[in-house]
Amino acid sequence: MFKKRNLIFLCLLILGVLLIAGYLFSKAPVTVTFDSQGGSAVDSQKVDHGGKPTKPTAPTRTGHTFDAWFKESGCTNAWDFDSDKVTSDVTLFAKWTPDYAIRDTGPAGGLIFYDKGSYSGGWRYLEAAPSDQHYMGDYTVEWGCHGTLITGADGIAVGTGEQNTIDIENGCATAGTAADICANLSLGGYSDWFLPSKDELNLMYTNLKVAGVGGFESDGYWSSSEDNAHSAWGQRFGVNVYQPFVGKLSTGRVRAVRAF
Repeated sequence: MFKKRNLIFLCLLILGVLLIAGYLFSKAPVTVTFDSQGGSAVDSQKVDHGGKPTKPTAPTRTGHTFDAWFKESGCTNAWDFDSDKVTSDVTLFAKWTPDYAIRDTGPAGGLIFYDKGSYSGGWRYLEAAPSDQHYMGDYTVEWGCHGTLITGADGIAVGTGEQNTIDIENGCATAGTAADICANLSLGGYSDWFLPSKDELNLMYTNLKVAGVGGFESDGYWSSSEDNAHSAWGQRFGVNVYQPFVGKLSTGRVRAVRAF
């Protein structure tokens, strides 16, 4: 009986030791490794289990600008150093954007017409498609949904064209409108095209058309910036350039852009 009790006690003791060891092991510091993907080396970090790694000094790479650290090599999900915690060893990957000059050829084969100077909000550059878009062979199309006020599609500043286009697609079911053509465009391996806002359209005129590049016509082009239920902003790319309110039933040319 005594031996049996001792055996039970020994088994419980061993079980307790194993449980404690397992707990301590699971709470051991973890390693955060930084893969700079062609950039300068970044030291790994030891971080407490459940803790947050410290954002390291950005690496450098010739001809590129560092964007952010991501959770996978394809750079889809950015790591948030303010909130993301580690519970096991992890590798973070650097995302790089090649340095472009205005009028350089972009990733999709179009032309760079704007550089905001740094990567933020998911993008730094604006790229115009290499040629005008069309719908079933027609290069002049309506803005669409005359008489309907599209909620949210009134952004005019640089950086608002993409959201304008999303709002137009959500609020206007008509196929073949200026925004619809851009939203459904697949070109150069990319499908993230949109109709530029008023100010984005003007930058395209100033930095491309005036410089004699891009194959633009001296005609009116649509922006995604709505004025009211009956009109939207457009811009003539002729000699006497202006940005009038144009009736949505009018027809204009379309040049899609993308942000990256």
